[in-house]
Amino acid sequence: METHTKESTRVPLSKRHRFHHQAAYYLTAFFLVALIAVSAFSQYSGNASGLGRLLENDDNAGDEQDVDFSSYSCNEILDLAPNNQQGLCDFAKTCNQGEGIFLSFTFCSGISYKVWTMILGPFLFIWLILLFRMLGSTAEDYFSPSLEMFSTKLGLPPRFAGVSLLALGNGAADVSATINAITTDPQNGYLLSLGALTGSCMFIGAVVASVVILAADGVPCRGALVRDVSALLITAIIVWSTISSGVIGHGTITLFSSFYIIYMVIVLIADVYHRAVVLPRLEAKRNEAEVARQRQASIRVNEAAGDAFNNIASTGEQGEETSGANTNQVPVPSEGVFSTFMTALSNYDNTTSPEDQQEGWGVESDDLVNERPVVLHGSNGVLTPERRQHHASNEDDADLSGGNYAVLEDGLDNICTESGSPARNWTSAWRDNLYELQMQLHDDWKEIFNDEDLPMYEKALLVFEFPFTVFRKLTVSIPCEGHYSRGTMAASLAISPIWFAFYLWSEREINLFWNPPYFFIHFAVCALIAVCVVRYAPSNDGVLSLYIATPIALYGFVIAATWIDWIADKLVLVLDFFGVVLHIPKSIMGLTVLAWGNSMADLSANVTMARKGLANMAMTACFAGPVFNILIGISFGFSSLLVETGEHEAAVVLTPSVRMGFIFMIINTVSLIFIGAFINNGRLPKSFGYFNLALYAVYIGLSLFVTFT
Repeated sequence: METHTKESTRVPLSKRHRFHHQAAYYLTAFFLVALIAVSAFSQYSGNASGLGRLLENDDNAGDEQDVDFSSYSCNEILDLAPNNQQGLCDFAKTCNQGEGIFLSFTFCSGISYKVWTMILGPFLFIWLILLFRMLGSTAEDYFSPSLEMFSTKLGLPPRFAGVSLLALGNGAADVSATINAITTDPQNGYLLSLGALTGSCMFIGAVVASVVILAADGVPCRGALVRDVSALLITAIIVWSTISSGVIGHGTITLFSSFYIIYMVIVLIADVYHRAVVLPRLEAKRNEAEVARQRQASIRVNEAAGDAFNNIASTGEQGEETSGANTNQVPVPSEGVFSTFMTALSNYDNTTSPEDQQEGWGVESDDLVNERPVVLHGSNGVLTPERRQHHASNEDDADLSGGNYAVLEDGLDNICTESGSPARNWTSAWRDNLYELQMQLHDDWKEIFNDEDLPMYEKALLVFEFPFTVFRKLTVSIPCEGHYSRGTMAASLAISPIWFAFYLWSEREINLFWNPPYFFIHFAVCALIAVCVVRYAPSNDGVLSLYIATPIALYGFVIAATWIDWIADKLVLVLDFFGVVLHIPKSIMGLTVLAWGNSMADLSANVTMARKGLANMAMTACFAGPVFNILIGISFGFSSLLVETGEHEAAVVLTPSVRMGFIFMIINTVSLIFIGAFINNGRLPKSFGYFNLALYAVYIGLSLFVTFT
């Protein structure tokens, strides 16, 4: 019988998810307080009921079932719905294009929705905490391992990963929502999208970036970060000026999409240049400095030995040292104008003096300076109890130096296993995999109660969360070291097509179950790979070959992104329900609660990356993500709209709240560049994180003021 994951290598839950548990409590409390505060402000301003019940049909209650409420926003139910039970119920079930309000039955029974809210309040409070916790644990245990593997094993540049994979994983749902809003409501859909995009952009660029800075105890602000922030600055200026012109046509769409592609290519080239040229140049300079230091030390020793001995010894030893230096010294490449520009464009934090090195949560100074992420799991993970010594880690890093971007490892003789051995035959393969899967789930359940550091309320919440833990394990494939389990990975590959089809049906209204060819092809391919994993993959003590692990990790990354989007959507539904019952106007909901809820995936994923030492990837995603959402979302949205309408251009206008969003986006990016690059000599300290949070508070306050006035 193959051995399962050893108990000694399992990190206690109290340590593994401590950050996300605390964040869940704080975020839940923050959102509830913010909802109540915004509701009180809107009620005080007198705008909550300003529209009146425009759909009220006097005393004719019998015709209200013929009214189509699907074109109205659910946030307007208390303003626009007919003033009777049946009309209120119909509105609650059919608003938002027929999607209806979350918990719409609260408006359909004889009991007031306020009473229902008081009854369901404690359960919704617990559900909010669980959703925030699941966002964090999904990013920590299912989403980030693939990015961690791409960065450490495949050498994927961290900044480029932030621009491409992380931005795509965080922003795909936002882009899809933007496209849907623009195409379903050609007249006003883009205004709602722009409000949500600018609100989310400010939240990510200010709040999420601030949390990353605080989690990493400050981050470098050199050429690379300045480049990324400048991209968002240019995006805000281009989109603002284009929409202010009053029209968006095919030329504008091409401009938006081309700018993001150019930005992504620039990041890739800069990252490659940093690894291929800048780092070797720095190593050569360090070698040269070491040779000079040794020469000076030798001279001082010779002088102390006496003039006579010094004259004899210095003649011979100096010649040997000179010849040794000429032999061992690595030539330092010359720096021309192009080289200086590329170095500035790709510069992360090239300081090597001890006083300039950074330390923080999940960040080790040596790893940060050398642009190496901190691995939390696996044989060298900082969370693994039996961690290897630091010199062993350096030796492992040296083994990876066969190429900065080496994708494939040596050893073609063993294509499926890097270490360990597969099952002996099919019978033992099925038996061993079933045993490993059972033990994996058994250990997950048992550690909830065996962890003495967990308080009772934590254990209760983990018990409520456990079904989702099982579902995520059985759908997300993780072949990465420290997470690898053969039985779990095989099961997840086989079951993931069912989850993916359910996700598309529930979130995107795409029913693959009624399109058998697509579903069955997906299921057949995944089932075939799962069978191969069962038979040929190594046991839990082994490591899957990088040939096989890479595509499986990429597939698992996509499935994990769907889980994050699904959880974030449920979070938005709950927050939206609270916004409805608290009578918060639609414009304020889009600016605050919905923007916050839509950005929770970014907050969870980016902070997780920062805690793992991938602060560069996280900071890039904080600015590349909004760039991706705005440019690609608007491009694809208006492109689809022009195709549907057959027009060459669409008329657009700017609302005051959207204009305020663009203004503060510019202020945010300019202040970050000015404070980080010029005032603090290439570093964003923790104090800037607090400044950014204050800036966001000012943005919210002024936006509320402008909206109400």
